[in-house]
Amino acid sequence: MPGEALETTADQVPAEFAVVAVELVSPSNPENDWVGKVRDYPLMGIPLYLLVDARQKTVTLFSRPDGTKYHRRKGIGFGETLHIPEPFGFDLVTADLLPY
Repeated sequence: MPGEALETTADQVPAEFAVVAVELVSPSNPENDWVGKVRDYPLMGIPLYLLVDARQKTVTLFSRPDGTKYHRRKGIGFGETLHIPEPFGFDLVTADLLPY
């Protein structure tokens, strides 16, 4: 989030300030991360959703939202590298991620 989004006394920050949401899939409720948040985050205007699923040993990047859904999904297995686009612009190396 940009710094100005965090300069608030409110308990919550509006989702539209978020540039990326990063989640580790919950072992007790994976459907929430794989279904609910994939549905909700583009509605909130969050441009990137990075989902780490240690159960499946995968990392998935959802991008290109249009306000209703993400139009791009790129998944890799642990040990591979995933490019994270601008505004970050780096390669995420997953070689050290561990399954559970």
